[in-house]
Amino acid sequence: LRFFRINDPYRLVFIFFLLVIIRAGQSFFITDLSFYQLKWLLLGQWLGKGFLMYSETFDYTGPIAALVYKWLDIIFGRSRFLHYAVSTFLVMIQAGVFNRLLLRNKAYHENSYLPAFLYMILAVSVPDFMALSPQLMSLTFVLLTLGNVLRRIDSQVTDELFLNSGIYLGIAAMLYLPALVYFPVFLFSFILFSMAVLRRLFLYLFGFLMVFVICLIYFYWLGTHRIFLEYFLGEGLFMDVISPISFKEFLIPVSPFAFIFLLSIIKTRRSARLTNFQQKVQQILWLMLFGGLVTFLLSNEKSIHELIFCVPIICYFWTHYFILLRRWIFRMIMPVLLILGLPVFSCFTYIYSVEPLTVSTANRLHEGTMLLGEKIEAYLATEINTPCFNEKITEKAFEGINYYGSAGRIYKIFIKIDPGYIVDELGIMGQLQYRYPYLEENYPEVGPNIYHKINR
Repeated sequence: LRFFRINDPYRLVFIFFLLVIIRAGQSFFITDLSFYQLKWLLLGQWLGKGFLMYSETFDYTGPIAALVYKWLDIIFGRSRFLHYAVSTFLVMIQAGVFNRLLLRNKAYHENSYLPAFLYMILAVSVPDFMALSPQLMSLTFVLLTLGNVLRRIDSQVTDELFLNSGIYLGIAAMLYLPALVYFPVFLFSFILFSMAVLRRLFLYLFGFLMVFVICLIYFYWLGTHRIFLEYFLGEGLFMDVISPISFKEFLIPVSPFAFIFLLSIIKTRRSARLTNFQQKVQQILWLMLFGGLVTFLLSNEKSIHELIFCVPIICYFWTHYFILLRRWIFRMIMPVLLILGLPVFSCFTYIYSVEPLTVSTANRLHEGTMLLGEKIEAYLATEINTPCFNEKITEKAFEGINYYGSAGRIYKIFIKIDPGYIVDELGIMGQLQYRYPYLEENYPEVGPNIYHKINR
């Protein structure tokens, strides 16, 4: 670790190369996509075909995240490698930003790039952390806001600092809605640690709301603002959660992080001698941990990649642990055990214990088949041909076929897709055929819940 305990920005170059090498090795051993990784790829492909988010896509993914997936697919196509490349770049940006704000605020008694190195190790230790998830993209802007909060505590006062902080958190929330928890967390930090004036707090609020209002205006222009509010805000926060993995399967890959976190906290409490400002930095990071846990509780997904918000806090205390090691035997053994053992153990348990997250190759659909159901893994080897990305939102959308506006939107989706086959896992095709004579005339049932288009 001595190599990274030097205040030299070029250490980031070595960290980046290590990140690429480790990520390439993971890709060799972990060849399956998780359910959510496939979902984000297919979402980009679906939107890239010209379908609108929310009104023609039954999902709660944030509008800015959906926009990112859409344009990645339009420019580069459905590329798993590209998602990995972008997520690797984002992790490197986050490691650099986090290290820079710790250096700038003298969070430790020595200046080094050890936090960036440990951040990278933590991020690659769980493969889902390296997915191009809305959570990962959102965390980038949360870290930028953290830097502004620490600048304010360091008595740097500008109106732009508060406005930019609000804008960053607004973008974070539009990428991943539960990240809005960080708005009151950092608002409390501004008030508690810096005595910010009311005018600047209003700038903070204005910046946050401005991003949301811009998104709302966009969907109002499309005429789908009510659906945006219903699916993104309503279902995004209050939808019943069904986790794709059990508590045991969640706990096994996460347990090393909990061990490292507790070990580092104990070492920091016993041995660290912090200045008043360093204590404030630590208190703000504790608030960030609280925000990360609340974000997890608000999430609809309850999967491992949700915990990416806890990585900066674990990294902060883990750095303290290595800096405070004094006995030579521990300074030799512990880095090897923790830094090498964490990625190996986490990846091993991910491969052999988190099976429900892995997309199977069975029951794949033929090209041009529309699936009415949430099992989008059926499109693993074919082009996406369904708006159904979330079962609960899909059921809610189809409940609206008795209303003129909703019935018209759903009918247009069928016409635009023009599927050769329809596989009805939800058992609603009878209602759809009753409502839409076109479906009844052109899609007779040729098997259990399978409908084939008649060539006229």
